[in-house]
Amino acid sequence: MELRGKIKAKLNNSTLPKITFSGRSGISRPPRTPRPPRTGNATTGGSQNPRNRKWILKRILGRALKVVQIKDELHIIDVNNQEKKIDVECQIYLDTDNIELAEKFYKNFKLVLKTVDLEVSKENEAIIGSWWKKFWVDSKNFTNKEIVTRLEKIERGAELQYIDKVQSEVDLNTANAIGVLLRETKDIEHFSSLVGSLLFAKTTINGEARIFAQTLTQGQLSILKENPTLLQRPFDLILKMEEEKNRVLLEDKKKLLEGK
Repeated sequence: MELRGKIKAKLNNSTLPKITFSGRSGISRPPRTPRPPRTGNATTGGSQNPRNRKWILKRILGRALKVVQIKDELHIIDVNNQEKKIDVECQIYLDTDNIELAEKFYKNFKLVLKTVDLEVSKENEAIIGSWWKKFWVDSKNFTNKEIVTRLEKIERGAELQYIDKVQSEVDLNTANAIGVLLRETKDIEHFSSLVGSLLFAKTTINGEARIFAQTLTQGQLSILKENPTLLQRPFDLILKMEEEKNRVLLEDKKKLLEGK
C-alpha cells in the first residue's frame, strides 16, 4: 500500500499530460501531429474507390443539370419529368473569302438538310478569314437513330450524283438539292461540313473535284475530336478519314481470314 501511494503521488506531480476520461468507454487522446501532404500520383479527398467517385460525379452533374434520365444522346428527362431536346451541332468551313459565295453555299446547304426534315434552330455569326460557321439543327422528336438515318440519306444523295438510277423520291429530292449546292458553288475548291456524325467535304486536285460524304465511324469521330483543326484542312481531312476507313476494312478482312 505504501509503494502504491508513492507511485500515485509521483504521477500526480509529473509534468506529463493528464489523461482524462471521455463520456464514452475508453480514454481520449491528445491530438495527433498532422501528416504531411501526399505527393506523387496520390489523390486527396473523397472516396478512392473508382465506382464511388463515378457515382459522386454523376450525382453532382445530375444536381447541376437537373438531369435524371438520358433516353438517348439527343433527349434527356429532367427532375420535373419534362423531356429536353439536345440539338445537333454542325460546322461548315469554306476555303473562300467571298462572302456572297459563302452565303449562297450556306443557303443551299440548309435546303439539303430540309429535304430530310432537318432545320437550323440556332446559329453563330460566321467567322471571316476564309469562312467558318457553327450552327445547330433541331432534333425535334427524333431519336439518335432517326437522326443518323436522315444523315445517311444525305450521304446517299451525294453518291447519287454519280449514279443514274434513283430508287425513291426522297433520294431524288436530296440528290437534286446536293447537285444545286455543288453547281452553284463550284468555285469553292475546298470545303468541309460536319452535321452530327455526317462529314460532307470537297477538295480539288489539279482541277478535278473530289467529293467525300460519309456518316463517320466512332474511330473517325475520335480522330476529329483529337484534331479539330482538320476541318479547316479539307484535303488532309479527307485523306485521314479514308485512311481510317481503309484501316478498319483491312482489320475486318484479317479477322475474317483468321476465322474470328
